[in-house]
Amino acid sequence: MPVYDQSYRRYQARRPLRDLRFWPITREALRMILNRRAFLGLIALCWLPLVGRAIQVYIVTRFPEASRIAPVDGRLFGEFLNGQILSTLLLTVFGGAGLIANDLRSGAIVVYLSRPLTRRDYVLGKLTVLLLLNLSVTLAPALLLYAVALALAPDVLWRWDLAWIAPAILLQAVVASAAVSLLALAISAVSRSARAAGLAFFALMVASNLVLVLLRRVYDVPALLLFSVWDDLARLSAALFGASTRSAGLPWVDAALALAAIAGCCLLVLRARVRAVEIVT
Repeated sequence: MPVYDQSYRRYQARRPLRDLRFWPITREALRMILNRRAFLGLIALCWLPLVGRAIQVYIVTRFPEASRIAPVDGRLFGEFLNGQILSTLLLTVFGGAGLIANDLRSGAIVVYLSRPLTRRDYVLGKLTVLLLLNLSVTLAPALLLYAVALALAPDVLWRWDLAWIAPAILLQAVVASAAVSLLALAISAVSRSARAAGLAFFALMVASNLVLVLLRRVYDVPALLLFSVWDDLARLSAALFGASTRSAGLPWVDAALALAAIAGCCLLVLRARVRAVEIVT
């Protein structure tokens, strides 16, 4: 009987599985992160500002004159989401700094990419981990706060002219979570140490922000704040909700373009660092 030569053929999963090949990566990473009780405690801590904002809404409903100091309108949700950026930083440092760095150190990335997974599947799986973590402390509590505010103060918020608040919450939370997640993942891909990646990410987001603020005051150049992810997000929040911010002098379009440029640079770093072979020079 003749034997016919059959060359190598890459495995192709069924269509439903092919679209979700990244999900096992996300699922296992989330399982490992959420198995730590300390991390669950950190998530609970990140939800505490929601309690304070809910109390603010309750006080305003009982004492309407308090709305002069703590108004219940779009600014309430913008300021809440601005404050939650710190929560995303903490979750990202403790939960996502080693997502790629650990794989680079152990060589697990070669195992991942030797399977029927593309580089896009790998990056998307890791990125989804950070997105879900960050949305759990931005979008989820913000929408819950909106529901609480509607229940406590329907005469204030249940109006057609304020129907834009819910879509604005969704947009701001998704943009903030995506920006922080992409930056953290790119830094994790550059380092082989989760601890070094976490420290570098925190320094980039906090220390560099303080330096830019000082330079802004010394040289009086508002454009310097465009290099700060924190200020870019605050400027978008000001445009969406009217929240007060120190970067109010910057056009929101410039802030959006700066965030898009940062995201593009992060994707280029991931493209360069995530590969199935290690090139030694």
